[in-house]
Amino acid sequence: MIFKKKLYIKGMELKQNKNRRLLTLVAPFAISLSLCACGGSEVAGGGPSGTEAGNAITAQILLADAPASYARIKLVEHNSLNGSEGAYIATADSNGMVSISIDSVALGSYTMEATLDETALQLPIVVKDTSSIDLGQQTLQKSVYIGGSIADFVKDAQAEDFKNMAGVVKFRGLDHSAIIKDGKFEVKGLPAGKLNMVVIPQDAVDTVYVPVSTVAGDSITTLKPQDTIPSTPVSKNERLLIDDFDDGDNIHSYAPENIIGYNAYSWLLLTTTLANTNLFAVVDSIKVYPEYNPADFIGKHPFIAVIQDADDGGKQVNVKFDFPETSIGDTAPFAFVKLYFKGVYDITDLSMVDSVAFDAWGTGNAEIQILDEANGVTLTAYPITLPKSKAKLQYAWADLLPNEEDRKKVSSFSIVFHDDGELHLDNFELIGQDLLDIWKQE
Repeated sequence: MIFKKKLYIKGMELKQNKNRRLLTLVAPFAISLSLCACGGSEVAGGGPSGTEAGNAITAQILLADAPASYARIKLVEHNSLNGSEGAYIATADSNGMVSISIDSVALGSYTMEATLDETALQLPIVVKDTSSIDLGQQTLQKSVYIGGSIADFVKDAQAEDFKNMAGVVKFRGLDHSAIIKDGKFEVKGLPAGKLNMVVIPQDAVDTVYVPVSTVAGDSITTLKPQDTIPSTPVSKNERLLIDDFDDGDNIHSYAPENIIGYNAYSWLLLTTTLANTNLFAVVDSIKVYPEYNPADFIGKHPFIAVIQDADDGGKQVNVKFDFPETSIGDTAPFAFVKLYFKGVYDITDLSMVDSVAFDAWGTGNAEIQILDEANGVTLTAYPITLPKSKAKLQYAWADLLPNEEDRKKVSSFSIVFHDDGELHLDNFELIGQDLLDIWKQE
């Protein structure tokens, strides 16, 4: 089993988009840098205004309220496990000042890390457009140690296979790794926060993703059972979180690294034709809806979908449907938020699913549509009314798909609107047995 956020494909390379855009914050902590080509470095100069460099992102890096002179900065593609390849590298000046020239960074999502001695800092960012931004002062924290026996980090049935293994540990979006010998490893100098650790065995054992939540100065040699994914079910049915949107992208948690196809394994905002597809935008919590001109959207539709901060400290999807007076597309107007479980035209056996659950609230009436996209068949159109406040909605798979054969040929799950409304969506789960079999390699 090789999953985009769960597992790793060896040999994956960072791909850089040639378009240049602004680095937009998607987390409350931020740093800035003067960037250069892979493997190089450049000392930042000037103050945080960035006026000498033209459009720029600027900051001052601090350590215990003093300038973090010559702190090292690295920008890595946020899903990459090859942090040393294709990364942008920079160095702060003697006053901890850093300035980014917008043209030096390619379009994409990244993790930015600053390090100095035994301190570090990380945050996710998105390269978006060409406006300048001043990030102010950002403070380094004591770095994190993770090490010990791999078996103590993998608490499910696979733990026995990892006791004496050889391989490597890597961290998604960071340039940190360690050799595993006789089942033991250690990594020093990690930034505090959520760390996406990936265990890559040398032999044929499945590669495993292990999320590790840390605070500054942690020394972690084992994990609590709930910190590993997937956990061992304690009841007949297990709950499998497909997406909580906390990573800020529209790709669900079980997508492979080598996704083929523009819309595969993803959440999308669509109208009546595929040409009216729009990926979710990422914004901060200040603006509920970005000030975009709908004419600039892919497909030219007037609907807005964003991934934004949620009250629980994570992320959520927010979609606003404001239908124009004239019909959009070839048929009566409708628009929908759609999840492709695999490829756009793949059909998936979901007969092991007992029910589907997700947090949803908003305004308006909608319906759940489940499609067999390979054959162009709508398997169900199940009406729902959104609650006005946040609630966990759960629907039995047998109610949505009464025909057992239909459950074996599912391509997508959609929440569809035919009239004006608003949707908040979070924590999409499947409930059932042996759910990871859905994405096993064939």
